[in-house]
Amino acid sequence: MRDHEAADAALPDVPEASGLGPGGDVKWMLAATLVAGVAGYLVMWNAIRVLGQADYVVFGVFWSALFLVVGVLFGLQQETTRATAEALRSAARPVRRSSLWLFGAGAGVIVGVIVLATSPLWAPGSLGEENSALAVQVAVGSAANAVVATMSGAMAGAQRWKLLAAVILLDALIRLLAVSLVLSVTGDPTMFAWAIVLPFPLAITIVFCCAPRVLRRLGHSPFGYRTLARNSMHTVIAASATAVLINGFPLVLAFYAQSGEEETLGALIFAITLTRAPILVPMMALQSYLVTRFTNDRDALWAFMLKAMGAIAATMAVLAVVTWLWGYWALVTFVRPDLNLSTAALVPLVVSSGFIGMLCVTGPALLALDKHRDYALGWVIASVVALAVLFVPLPLEFRASLALSVGPIVGIAWHLVRIRVALRERVTTA
Repeated sequence: MRDHEAADAALPDVPEASGLGPGGDVKWMLAATLVAGVAGYLVMWNAIRVLGQADYVVFGVFWSALFLVVGVLFGLQQETTRATAEALRSAARPVRRSSLWLFGAGAGVIVGVIVLATSPLWAPGSLGEENSALAVQVAVGSAANAVVATMSGAMAGAQRWKLLAAVILLDALIRLLAVSLVLSVTGDPTMFAWAIVLPFPLAITIVFCCAPRVLRRLGHSPFGYRTLARNSMHTVIAASATAVLINGFPLVLAFYAQSGEEETLGALIFAITLTRAPILVPMMALQSYLVTRFTNDRDALWAFMLKAMGAIAATMAVLAVVTWLWGYWALVTFVRPDLNLSTAALVPLVVSSGFIGMLCVTGPALLALDKHRDYALGWVIASVVALAVLFVPLPLEFRASLALSVGPIVGIAWHLVRIRVALRERVTTA
């Protein structure tokens, strides 16, 4: 688009609170998240339907490996969200000290190199020797997503919800279209890997072309590279632990599975992705919104946090009942009749997603209070406990749900204690 002024005028100005209140522009992001969640469901459903449980393991583990790194990089988005929101709250005109575009690109190069350098340690054991070259696509997708995550944080911090919604929506829809086209022709892992990866750079490029002036302006930060890097380290550490519990858990299970459990592993990976999506897809998409909301209204932080956790608990209870009544029937009817997971295995997976969802509320609250270390430590504790529980001598499907419940519960307890301490400190120093 040549007329940059027209492109900018077509987008909402950054209001002080309209993007936060009911009916504000954040509704666009929520709608995009809903569509993205449905698109993700369709990708998974089509993949397991076409590939079958055993071959779906490669698809599911690749998806998990890629989005494990994407989950780690979400720490960049959380920090740029907080930094941008904090800068906009400042009475003084912020000085431009760094470029978020360069910061994201630099982080992408570092992450891509790390993925490739470590691939001999994880690719053969999880993807299989014959598919270990898929680490290249994981590296490329990770590098591209570093830029997407960084700039998505800037959009969220500036309350540019329509722009952020466009990124979320384009990424999901392009991936759905690309993967569907590939699977209709071939089940070759290399082809569907590229179909999964390419939407990252395409989505941010399309949005930039539609609003270049806005995104160039949002790319400036008043914080120096050293400050951004230091704060991002805390959020990235926490996001790494988050990713182990959410995006990367199927990859973790692939290491714990025994020989001959390919059918069970494939069904379990699909079930974990399916049962957690109703809660975790919107909660992960709302992380930047929650950081912004908590940052701009710290006085009401505790009350809003408890309301959000209560809403998640109620949703978890309803989904658990629905899964108990119709979950297994829906799987064998609409997915594959040979899926070998019982209702007793599905319901705990749904419940565990609620606990992780609550941890996704307490975390942003701590970030808004500038308690990066406490935030990170809560997620690390949750992940370490979950990994330890996986050694319990139970069938794989029950170990998975137990680990995904106990770990987050411990992490929630830590976060709540540290939030109360931080709020008391604010009252004392006020």
